[in-house]
Amino acid sequence: MSIGILGLLFVVMVLCGVPIAFTLLTLSVVSVIYNPALIELILVQRIVIGTQSFPLLAVPLFILAGELMNISGISGRVMNFAQALTKKLPGGLAQSNIVLSMLLAGMSGSANADAAMQGKILVPEMVERGYPKSFSTIVTAFSGLISPMIPPGISLIILAFVCNLSIGAMFVAAIIPGALLAIGLMTVTHFLVKRRGYEPPDNSPRKPGTLRKALLRSFPALILPIFIIVGIRFGVFTPTEAAACAVVYTGLFCFIYRETSWKQVKKALTNVVKSTAAILLIIAASSAFSWVLTFQQVPQQIAMTITQVSSNPTVMLMIIALLLLVIGMFIEGTASILILAPIFLPAVQQLGIDPIHYGIVFVYFVHLGGVTPPVGTIMFTACSVTGLSTMEFAKHCMNYLFTVIGIGLLLILFPPLVIGIL
Repeated sequence: MSIGILGLLFVVMVLCGVPIAFTLLTLSVVSVIYNPALIELILVQRIVIGTQSFPLLAVPLFILAGELMNISGISGRVMNFAQALTKKLPGGLAQSNIVLSMLLAGMSGSANADAAMQGKILVPEMVERGYPKSFSTIVTAFSGLISPMIPPGISLIILAFVCNLSIGAMFVAAIIPGALLAIGLMTVTHFLVKRRGYEPPDNSPRKPGTLRKALLRSFPALILPIFIIVGIRFGVFTPTEAAACAVVYTGLFCFIYRETSWKQVKKALTNVVKSTAAILLIIAASSAFSWVLTFQQVPQQIAMTITQVSSNPTVMLMIIALLLLVIGMFIEGTASILILAPIFLPAVQQLGIDPIHYGIVFVYFVHLGGVTPPVGTIMFTACSVTGLSTMEFAKHCMNYLFTVIGIGLLLILFPPLVIGIL
C-alpha cells in the first residue's frame, strides 16, 4: 500500500474521532493484508515487543507517585506554599496557578491531566476573586504546558525511549526550558493583571513564619524532583529505580499524614491502570506502525525530502516545530511523540543536530500545539472543565500564545539553553 493512501486513511480516521491506537493498529493490519512482503507474525511480535522495555516501567511508577502525592495531602500543601509564595504579587492566585504547575510538574502524567486537575481546583476560586473565566481558563491551560517540560515528565521518558536517548540527559536538558516557560508565563500574567486591574497584591502584613511554615509542610514534595535528577545524573539509580523510589517515598506520606482512605487508594490505583493501559496501547500500536513505515523506508524518504528543503540545522528545527504545532492541535502529545519522533530523527542526525536538543524542542512544540486554537486538545480539556467556549479562549489567548512561541524559538536559536548544562 502506498504512503499516500496510508496518510489519507490516517487523516480520515483521526478526523472521524477514531482513537489513535486503533487507527495505528488498523493501518498496520491493512498494510500487512495488502503487502505480501509484510509477515503477519512479525506484526504481532512488534506489538508485543513494543511494550517489553525495562525503562518503560518508569511511566506507570511515576504516574503512581503522582497519584499518591494527591491523596496523601502533599499536593494540597504544595498548593498552599505556592499561594503563600505569590501572595504579595499582582494577580497572586493566577501566579500561584503557574507556580503550582512548576512545583508538581511531571507527576500528573500529561499536560491535559494537569490542566483538568487545576481547572477543577483553581479556576472556580479565581472566578470568585474577580478574574474573568476566560482569563482563568487560559492561565490554567498554558500552565499545563509546564508539566511535560519539568522532570520527571512522562513525555520526556517516552521520547527518550522511542529515540533511544538517555532519560537522565533528557531530564537535565529540560530544566532550563521548563524554568523559562514558567518565567515567561508569570511575566505575561504580571503585565496583564496590572493592566486590567485584576487582584491587586495583598499588602497586609504577613504573619511571622507563615511562608517558612508553608515551605516546611511542602518540603517533602519539593525535594523529590531534585532527588530524582541528582540520583540519575550521578548514577545512583536508573530512571526506573528512581520511579520506584518515588513511589515508596510518596507512599510513606500516606501513612505519616493519615489523610488517606482505602477508597482513595483504590481510586488512585484504578487511575494508574487506566492511564498506563492507554499509554501502553498507543506504544504497542505505534511499534507495529513504525515497523510498517520502516519497511517502506518512510523515515529515509522524509529525511531526504526535508534535507532537500534546507540543510541549515536551525531552519530544519523550525520546519519540524511548525509541523508539530499543527499536528499537536489534532493529536495528543504522547501519540505524536510515539509516531513522529522516530520518523524525523534520521533527518535530524543527518544534519548534525544534537538528538537531545531535538528531543526537547519536539516535546515543547508538540504540546504547544495542544493549546493552539482552533482545535488544540489541551484547550478543549480546559474549556470542558471550566465551561468556557473555545471561541472565547481563542479570542483572549494570543498574549500567552505569542509568549510561549517566542520561548520555543529561543530554544531553537540558542541550543546552549537546552544542552549547555549536559
